[in-house]
Amino acid sequence: MNFSFLQRIGRIYSANRLAWQLVLAVFASGLVVSVAMSLFLLKQEYDRSLLQAKIDLQTLGQSVTQQLASNLWLVNTDAIHGQLNSLLQTRVVKHVLLTENDGQQYGAGASLNSKDNVVSESFPVIYLHPLTNKEVVLGELKISTTLAEVESRLYLQFLRFLIVQGLGMAAASIFFLILYHRLIARHLSHVSDYTRHFNYQQLSEPLKLSRITQQNDEMQTLVDAINEMRRNIRRGHEEREEAQRALYLEKELAEVTLISITDAILTTDSDFKIKLINPAAEALTGWEVADARGREVADLLCLGGDLTPDELHKVLLRARDLLKPQNGQKAMLLNREGAKLNVEYAVAPISDQDGQVVGLVLVLHDVTKSQALTEKLAYQAEHDYLTGLTNRRGFENALNEAHQQVKNGGDPQVLMLLDLDQFKLVNDTCGHLAGDELLRHVTSLLQGLMLPSRSILGRLGGDEFGVLLSQTSDDEAQVLAERILHALAQFRFVWQERPHGVTVSIGLVKLDQRCATPQEAMSKADVACFAAKDAGRNQLSWYSSDDQNLQERHNEIQLLVTLKEAIEQNRFQLYAQPIMPMDQSRQEAHHLEILLRLIDSSGRVIPPGAFIPAAERYDMMAQVDKWVVENSIQYLAERMKKGEDLPHLAINLSGKSLNKQTLAFILQQLDRTQVPAESISFEITETAAISNLKESSIFIETLRTRGCKFALDDFGSGFSSFNYLKTLPVDFLKIDGSLVTDIAEDKVSRQMVIAVNGIAHSLGIRTIAEFVETEAILAELDEIGVDYAQGYFFGKPQPLL
Repeated sequence: MNFSFLQRIGRIYSANRLAWQLVLAVFASGLVVSVAMSLFLLKQEYDRSLLQAKIDLQTLGQSVTQQLASNLWLVNTDAIHGQLNSLLQTRVVKHVLLTENDGQQYGAGASLNSKDNVVSESFPVIYLHPLTNKEVVLGELKISTTLAEVESRLYLQFLRFLIVQGLGMAAASIFFLILYHRLIARHLSHVSDYTRHFNYQQLSEPLKLSRITQQNDEMQTLVDAINEMRRNIRRGHEEREEAQRALYLEKELAEVTLISITDAILTTDSDFKIKLINPAAEALTGWEVADARGREVADLLCLGGDLTPDELHKVLLRARDLLKPQNGQKAMLLNREGAKLNVEYAVAPISDQDGQVVGLVLVLHDVTKSQALTEKLAYQAEHDYLTGLTNRRGFENALNEAHQQVKNGGDPQVLMLLDLDQFKLVNDTCGHLAGDELLRHVTSLLQGLMLPSRSILGRLGGDEFGVLLSQTSDDEAQVLAERILHALAQFRFVWQERPHGVTVSIGLVKLDQRCATPQEAMSKADVACFAAKDAGRNQLSWYSSDDQNLQERHNEIQLLVTLKEAIEQNRFQLYAQPIMPMDQSRQEAHHLEILLRLIDSSGRVIPPGAFIPAAERYDMMAQVDKWVVENSIQYLAERMKKGEDLPHLAINLSGKSLNKQTLAFILQQLDRTQVPAESISFEITETAAISNLKESSIFIETLRTRGCKFALDDFGSGFSSFNYLKTLPVDFLKIDGSLVTDIAEDKVSRQMVIAVNGIAHSLGIRTIAEFVETEAILAELDEIGVDYAQGYFFGKPQPLL
């Protein structure tokens, strides 16, 4: 734009000067006057040409120094040479020399001879830093031209003056000078002043000529060109400022976003050297951004652990060379302080507008805590929380593997089932804490007796243990069982200064090709264990196929008779344990959980752990549940007849009862007694609910429509039912007691309770915490925000009167 403008000025001025010379030639007169005037005018012309040359050099130099400074700052040598060569395209510049502060030079044009009357102008190349707004001198630009052409031209003019003009030269020159000044010179001077003082402050002021009438001539064309240039410069300046503002906002947004992201983010150049890390990355790696900048990525991430520099380098190369993000990478790292971190990291390339990779972004997500929680949940899924042994699920998995090995031709193995004889007595008389402590002692004793690397010890539930023996003969199994019997017979458990003896009944069964399924093996071991109990306890019994039918019939008849008699003779008794709201100011009905006890023929109260497993094993739980439902509703009906306040009863249902028959029975009882359904809630375990999800959902929806409430019992022990909460419309979640008992000491258990409570509340479900036995546990639950609490802290189960 600037070069075009200067060239246009040169063409207009040259055209007017030639016309002036032709007019003066016509009016030439007198050799003396012509010579004198010619010398005078030629001298004026020479001085003016010299001045004009300097002005042109000044104008050209000033017009290019700013752009040269930008290119020199960016070390854009191609653009620098292009600009220097473009100066030679003008009719003024003959040689250009750009010298940097360090001595580096860029030149264009032929070298000039000092005899040619060289005119030079030098200009400092100053770069205005856009961030600091300070000027930085980068070098010096020297523009040179010669007056050889001017001198030659003036000499020819002098000859023309001598030949053409003569004596009339003086008068014609004066007239022409007046006319020239009037029509051109003063306007050119005005234009010169305008352009000389042209800056961004004058962008809004257009150039105007001081003329009475508007004329469409060359001068006006020049003025229009200058004004058009002004508008273009102004528009470009505004666009540049807008772009700079937008760039600044984007930079600020990027920085704020980078700081606010909780994942660790590292950016590198194309050579994998650190350019920037965010605060999360500083906290994760232990490196501050000032120390990390310029280092290799491996210097930060490969201080130890399982991520090697070679492996990291391969991932970075794949991201850079393939222009594809590399996601899902996992590794264990050591940070600068030596802390172990499990992370998931991803790498993505950063490309410029030409598609060239200019850097990489690494995102690291710390999964140390979540992985530890996952591992703990996986451990808890197959291990007993109380003893640390393999639980029933884990033991059954091991039994399945053992059965498969035997079935595939492996050596026979031995399954041993242990049932403590006096555990229920200790548990009932001394409480759950004593029972738990007894189980821990028994576990420690049994672990000391196991055969190293050849035995698996598991707690199957309650006071029942299982032992799976591999590479063991029947005689070795017999000896181990006798050692267990002897060790427990000698063992004395002391609680509150009272000793308790503990014995065990052991059933053994051999796993061989004749054993059809793992379930059959468990059943046979169970039969053998019952046989040991029937024989007087503190004994062992091998399962014998010869006595199988007789023993199974005997046990089945005994269990069936006992349970049927209890139902028919009404020898069950309802117990209740309070469920207390954490907010004591809440106005609501007294909340009780219904529990069941069996009264034997001698009047002894038998806890449910002694007969519920048998009822479940022989499909009698549906009848037991119906007895509980009928008598619980009848209890409410009798209180309603007396005009007493109705408590809210929570009734446990087994998975076998979640069917249409039991549903019809419950609806019949509600219709018969007219007891409000809002006074009843049913507790079901997560296993029972998901074993037949479709039928369970129909069962729950039907009774909830009637007004009953539902609670999901033992929730959180395995976290297996999270996926079913969306399809199981329950009103309460009972947080498993295994998570509650050590919530005051175990941070992981506390976090798990928080998670269950938070998810329940987000779904509009209230929570109940079981096994609340101390004030410390209650305080933790209150802080977390659990809705209800239940346990020995509020009272042991009492008969429902």
